[in-house]
Amino acid sequence: MKLFGYMALLAGFSNAASALPTCPNLAWLETQFVQPELPDSGYRNRLNKLITWLPAFHMVHDQVVAEGHAVTVTAKFDYGAVAHKDLEYEAVKFYIRSEQDTQWRFLANAVTDHDGKARVTLPALQAGQYRIYAGVPADKSGTEGYVTVVQAGTQAVLFDIDGTLTESDAEQIGDYTGISRADEKEGAYTLVRRYLDLGYQPVYLTARVYWYAKGTRDWLNWMGLPQGFLRTSLSNETSLFRTAEYKTAEINRLQAQGLDIVRAYGNAKTDAEAFIRAGLGETSSFTIGPDAGHYGTTAIDQNHYYQHIQTYVDDYPAAKCE
Repeated sequence: MKLFGYMALLAGFSNAASALPTCPNLAWLETQFVQPELPDSGYRNRLNKLITWLPAFHMVHDQVVAEGHAVTVTAKFDYGAVAHKDLEYEAVKFYIRSEQDTQWRFLANAVTDHDGKARVTLPALQAGQYRIYAGVPADKSGTEGYVTVVQAGTQAVLFDIDGTLTESDAEQIGDYTGISRADEKEGAYTLVRRYLDLGYQPVYLTARVYWYAKGTRDWLNWMGLPQGFLRTSLSNETSLFRTAEYKTAEINRLQAQGLDIVRAYGNAKTDAEAFIRAGLGETSSFTIGPDAGHYGTTAIDQNHYYQHIQTYVDDYPAAKCE
C-alpha cells in the first residue's frame, strides 16, 4: 500500500543519537484525542451497508518496532457482537499522530480484504510513541492503536490482563457483553502505575481474541492506565488452544525488536510457561492466583499485590531511559 506524505511525516525529526533509550511519554499516552474528520464517501462495496448498522468491533494491531526499521500495521474491521461480520473490500483511510504533532496526519488509502483487514506500511521513524487511526469513510466508524518505536535496550514490564489485572479470567465475559465491568485485582492499578512512574514501557499481552481489543482499551482507560502496546490474539483457536505458544512467540518478537522485558506478570500456567520459555527468568517472572509459582516462576502468595509491591517494587530501580 502506497504511503502518502512520507517526507512530511519525517520533517522536523532529529537523527541525533541518545545515550539512553527514550522514556515513554505518559502524559501523551494518557491524553484522549478526537478522531480525525473522515471525508464523506459512499460505500465501495454496497453490500457492506447491510452490516454497518451493527456495533463496530474494529481494532488496530499494535506494533513495537526497532528505530530505523519500517513496519506494517494491520487494522481489522468487523461488526456485530455475535456475528462479527467482516467488512469486506471496503475503502478505509489511515492517519498517524506523533508526540510532536498537534493534529492527525493523513497516511494512506487502503481497501479491506476478504477477512476485513487493511494494511499500511510506515517508514523508519524516530523512537517514540505514535497513534494510528483507521477509519471507514462510508459510515464514519474507526479505531485507534499504537506503534511504539524503540531503541535497543528500552526497558519494559509486561502484564497479562485476565486474572492478573482483573480479579478473574471469567470476568472478561461480563465485561465484553456489557453486563458488568471486570473488577480490578486488588493493588493492580498501583502495581502498574509504580512501574510507569519509574519509566518502564507498558506491555499488555493477553490471549483475548481480537474483538476484545475495543473493550480492553476501554477497561484500561477506566482503570486510568495509559496504553502504548496492547496485543490480542487474532483467532479463537490461538486463544483457547495455543496460548503458551502465542505468548512465547510474541515475547520473542518484542525482544527481537530491542525491547528489554525486565519483569512480567501473569496468572495462568500458560503465562508461566511463556515467560520461562521466552527466557525472562524465574526471578523476573511473577504469577498470582491458584497457579502461582508454576513453571518455576516467582509466586505472589496472596491474591492481591499490596505486599508484593512493598517487597519487590517499592525499591526497584528506575528504568534506564531519558
